[in-house]
Amino acid sequence: MFKKSSFDMEVSPLRRHAADALRRARKLPVGHARNDLRQLAAGLLWLERRDSVTARVVDVATHLEKLEGVAQTSLA
Repeated sequence: MFKKSSFDMEVSPLRRHAADALRRARKLPVGHARNDLRQLAAGLLWLERRDSVTARVVDVATHLEKLEGVAQTSLA
């Protein structure tokens, strides 16, 4: 039937993160910080194309709680 357009497909977290990095880079003056964000975006898009990473959204607070729990049990 119809081919799905790019608007119909869900955007991957890697692609969304790369787009955010590029948006932030555009707001910066020419220099190291801007280049770093552009390289980060290029790397994220490379990873997405290679399908070598499954991106997950990690809740930092939950992750820290788990780490603190492990540290407390190892000290006991």
